[in-house]
Amino acid sequence: MPSLDPRQTSCFLTAVQCGTVRAAAEQLALEPSTVSRNISALEKVLATTLVERGRLGVRATEAGELLISFLSQQEGALDLLQSEFDALAGMKRGNVSIAVGEGFVGDLFDNALAVFSLAFPDITFSLSVGSTENVLHQVTSEQAHLGLAYNVPKTPQVRVQTSCAQPLVGLVKRGGSYDTEQPLSLGDLAAMPCAVPPKSFGIGAMITAVEAKQGVRLRAVIETGSIAALKAFVRNDMGCTILPRFVVESELSAGLMVARSIPRAVFPDGQSSLIRKEGRKLPQAAQLLLKHLKSMSAFT
Repeated sequence: MPSLDPRQTSCFLTAVQCGTVRAAAEQLALEPSTVSRNISALEKVLATTLVERGRLGVRATEAGELLISFLSQQEGALDLLQSEFDALAGMKRGNVSIAVGEGFVGDLFDNALAVFSLAFPDITFSLSVGSTENVLHQVTSEQAHLGLAYNVPKTPQVRVQTSCAQPLVGLVKRGGSYDTEQPLSLGDLAAMPCAVPPKSFGIGAMITAVEAKQGVRLRAVIETGSIAALKAFVRNDMGCTILPRFVVESELSAGLMVARSIPRAVFPDGQSSLIRKEGRKLPQAAQLLLKHLKSMSAFT
């Protein structure tokens, strides 16, 4: 393979990430024509088309996606090499990239990162927040060292470092219109206004599977990937949402919400999982963090 010019690969990656040559040029402080020439030069070197140019901007071709994956692996290899140099020198530093389902964010900071950062102040973090699908993509493409997600589908590309059953509960406002001590049946959920995550989220995928199996549709008046929006829906007594308890521990402790149990026959236990890419050797900083992540509420 021919050697790659970092200026050309930088222009290619930035254009794909930004979506347009003009936006990439602004980010790189270059002229749009310079960015375009660098991408064309890279395509000539590799003898393949890397981007599709259209009215709405640019996007990577299949060959372009392969190059993105290669460059990501190359960056990961350099990180690992630097980590091993640091280990030889007895240093505890580096950057750990973590892909996180939004429901894990509070737990991650409260029960892992705060304590970890005190012990290892020279280790920094890159945090990507998204759906279960996004977390899987970030981990398998080696853009993230570690991932935290709910209801992760089994795949040979992913190693589950630890997991814990975290049943779903129905969450309603304490003292509100839907606050009773009775468990929520599937019929109750179908009749009650709900706010639910989309099916790209682990919880949303479980809800979709149950609806298909039981031939029932929940009365989902709001579909959103925002945990903050799901909580706001409940706080304003608009109905219920469906989440694992660990996502709303602070609200339950403060008496703002009530968790109504859902029979396991309706929703089989979902799993909270800490994942990494199978076969990938983690740098020292990520290995150190791995131990602390297991102390999160999601895994206890």
